[in-house]
Amino acid sequence: MSTPRVVPFLRYQDAPAAIEWLGKVFGFQPALTVPGPKGGIGHAQLRLGDAVIMLASVRSGEPYLRSALDLPAVSQGVFVVVEDLQSHYERASARGAEIVMEIETTPEGIRIYQAFDLEGQLWAFGDGFVVSE
Repeated sequence: MSTPRVVPFLRYQDAPAAIEWLGKVFGFQPALTVPGPKGGIGHAQLRLGDAVIMLASVRSGEPYLRSALDLPAVSQGVFVVVEDLQSHYERASARGAEIVMEIETTPEGIRIYQAFDLEGQLWAFGDGFVVSE
């Protein structure tokens, strides 16, 4: 696998629970987990196919990085391409993801759905991605 050039990083109030939930519901596998100096998670990397995300526990010294639970709304999300969108959707739906957009086909012909995770981060999963030139 090549090194990704863009890797989303997220903060969670309960990062250990987020790692477990993201694995159980969305299928992410922990690749690296480093404990924080005061408990929680200092740094974690999770993989789903070729996708990589990073996450950590909320830190009091970083007021600019918050859990979605601390905010009135989120202004971004994470988009992940998956091999079998229908199966991924069914797994996420059956295991507790809050589906906020059912599977739809975009004007570019990509099928996607969107869901919130356990702390309100927005995730979109699709069966492809078109790069505009």
